[in-house]
Parts: sequence; structure tokens; C-alpha cells
Amino acid sequence: MAQIKAEFQKWPWQYWAEQRPTEIAIALGDANAGAVTWNWIEVTANIETYAQRLVAQGVKRDQLVAVVALNSIDVLWLLLAIIRVGARYVGLNPKLPSKALIEQLTALGNNHIWCPELDTAEQLPGHTLSLTPAMTSERIIPVMWQEHRPVSLTLTSGSTGLPKAVVHNPQSHLASASGLLKQMTFTAHDSWLLSLPLFHISGLAIVWRWLYRGARIVLVEPALQQQALQWVSHASLVPTQLQRFLDSQYAHQHQLQQVLLGGATIPVSLTTAAEQAGIECWSGYGMTEMASTITAKRANSSAGVGTVLPNRELILRDGEIWVRGKVLCLGYYRNNTIFSLVGYDDDDDWFATKDLGEWHDDELFIRGRADNMFISGGENVQPEDIEQVLLQHAAVKQVMVLPIDDHDFGARPVAIVTTAQPLDSYLVDQLVTYMSQNVAPHKRPIRYLSLPECFTQNVKVSRSDLIKWLASQD
Repeated sequence: MAQIKAEFQKWPWQYWAEQRPTEIAIALGDANAGAVTWNWIEVTANIETYAQRLVAQGVKRDQLVAVVALNSIDVLWLLLAIIRVGARYVGLNPKLPSKALIEQLTALGNNHIWCPELDTAEQLPGHTLSLTPAMTSERIIPVMWQEHRPVSLTLTSGSTGLPKAVVHNPQSHLASASGLLKQMTFTAHDSWLLSLPLFHISGLAIVWRWLYRGARIVLVEPALQQQALQWVSHASLVPTQLQRFLDSQYAHQHQLQQVLLGGATIPVSLTTAAEQAGIECWSGYGMTEMASTITAKRANSSAGVGTVLPNRELILRDGEIWVRGKVLCLGYYRNNTIFSLVGYDDDDDWFATKDLGEWHDDELFIRGRADNMFISGGENVQPEDIEQVLLQHAAVKQVMVLPIDDHDFGARPVAIVTTAQPLDSYLVDQLVTYMSQNVAPHKRPIRYLSLPECFTQNVKVSRSDLIKWLASQD
């Protein structure tokens, strides 16, 4: 089997076109059942074709190209072609309201946009791109492979204001892939389902693991994702996706070997059921600024998130997690400029995550976000502590605890949950009794609400969006 070099000396797809020219690289479904496929030679040729189309429409190096679309083969070709011409890719969720899209794109100052799914696309800023432009002749694309060139912007939401645009280069993406795959087994003969959106860092990470290993990436329509988990060896999933697969008819016969879980706290009952079905589950801790996963482990009964992966460093300062390493992003993008997250002194190159953590027996445990803490009756309350306890209840599949204003206590916790049975008065009484037996009075939720379906479709439930929803319920 061809082995990857320490560093690519050319575009990764060109490297694999030399090493594994006729091996299937991309499949639109089950490659063993007649799905449309491309080998590495064809992938390289297709990227050049799309790159020519971009150049013909005026896309230049260092310009910003916004892609507002759900995953598709065209989005994957565009992502790779944008990188190939030396431009920068930024993905946005097409399900966002038009006002939010306009605000985000205006702040980004994108030069070009591809937005095939929205009727309001003409209202969005940027020169609209076509996938089939009129072309008179091919042009030379002089941009060479450079691992330090900025290639992608990923929006990451904060507690307030517009999302931050996090800039990564190939070095950080590939270092992220390399470190994770020193723990997880992913060979050149395996396949990874592109199950998470390319406007999210976890979706981009799948692409770079594929490019790093020279393996196979599988794309399907959203309605076929559960079925596709039968055909692939690897997938990145949020807990609800895995639960739906295990509950489906497709779980009875599958080739799925390993799943990387993220986006929410993971119930032990879920990973136990998956392991019984022959699926190894991995969990961990990650963030957009660090190109996805920072720590990882085989999921078990411990609530910890494992140990630090290669190419990353992590320390605790007064209980707060600080990180650095090859996977750290170049910075945040504002006003057509990349602003570094850290200082330029070697002693000041750590990034403060605002996450709180503890070490126990060489394993990292996440206590929550420093900015999520609230005060109830004079006591500091970390919502994640309450969430961990609630997830131990057999009926609770997903939970987020938020504060609401209270005249006497200042704030009180409310639990928003996804449950295995209807959230009726009987189950609420059970949860109230359970929490009264397991946590102090100031940590006991005063209300239990069902998580709205619209939030379960996302890779990661936005705490700030859920706070707005909760405020609208009063």
C-alpha cells in the first residue's frame, strides 16, 4: 500500500493519482452496487475542469468564494477547485434566514458566491458563479501547492454577535487528520461517509482525512444517509444520527466499523448499543479553531474526553483549557485581514478556549464553558454539570440546561431534553425525583421542555439560539 510522505510536495489528489491512479476515490453511493465513482486520475482531471471554470469567471488567488449549499458532489468539486486556484473557501448554511446570510456575507466581504438552492440568491452579496460558464479557451493556473496558504474559512458561533470566521491552511487540516488517524484505524482501502456539512469544521475534517490517507469518500442524498451507513467503514456522526441508524432496519447488516461522535454529550447507552452491533465508537473534545478534534478515546462509561492527540498541546490555567500546536488556525478573518489568535512571542502562543477542564487519571474532563456559568441563590452553577447527571437517566437522550431569570434566586435552571418516551407529566415527575436524589437544590431544573425538532437537524445545537427560543416561550 502506498504510504503518505511526511509532507505533500504537490496537490494531494495529484500525489494519489500517481500512487493509486485507478483506485476509487469518490463514490456517490455504494461503489459495489453500480454507484457513480471517480478514481484518483479522474478526480484530478475534474478538479482542473472546475478550476478552469472558476478562472474563466474571474476568480483570483486570495479572493473569498462563498458556497451556500448543502453537501453535494458539486460542493466538493468547488471546494477543491477553489483551493486549486489559490482562492479561499467559506461555506454557509443555506437554511439560515436571508437576513442572517446577508449579514454574514456582508461582514465577510466575499468576492464570489455559489448559491443554487435559494430563491433570494440574487440579493446576496458577491459575483454569482456558474458551474457551466461559457469558455473560449483554457488558461494556465500557476498556483502551486503550498501548505501554508490560507484555504478555508469556517464560521463558528459565539455567545453573542456574528459568528467568527476561522482561517485554516492545509498544514493545520492535514495535521488534524494525521493526529486523529494515529489513534483511529483508517486505511487507504476504507471509506468515510461525508455525513456532516462542509460549512462545519467537522465536515471539512472528513475531506482532509480522505486526502491525507488517499482513501475513499462517499456522498449520498440526505434521505439516504442512514442506508449509506451500511456501505461505508467510517462515519462522523452526532449522537442522534447514530441512534437513528441503530433504530433503523439498516443496522442489522452493515460494514460500519468506526464512528467518531461529536456535537453533543454522548449517552453511554448509545455507545454500548453501537459496540454490541460491532461499531467502535470514538468520542473526544474539539473546536473549530483547532481544525476539529483535540482529544479522543474509545467511548466508554467515563464522562472524560480522552487524551491529547499528536500535533496538539493542551494545558490548564486556573481550570481553563489553553491549546496550541500545528492544528491551530491562522486566526480570525475580519475586513479582508487575518488577525492572529495568539501573540508572536514563543511564550505567548497559547489560545484560551474559555472551556473549563480537569485532569483525572491522565484523562481530560470538560466541566463546561466559562461563559455558560450562572449564579442561582448565590451559588455558581455550571450547566454542563447538570447535563451530565441528567444524561445518566435512561429516558434522556440529549439535554441542554439554560438559565431563566428568577426574582428570588437571580436565575434558575431549565432542562431542554430529547427523551426516549413522551415528555408527559409522568416522565417529568420521574426526572424531578431523580434529580432531587442526585444534585443540590440549586442545580435542580424547575422546568423540563422538549428540544424543538428544528434544533435536532444541526451538527451542534447552538446554545445562543436555544436561549432565544426559550425566551420566546414565556
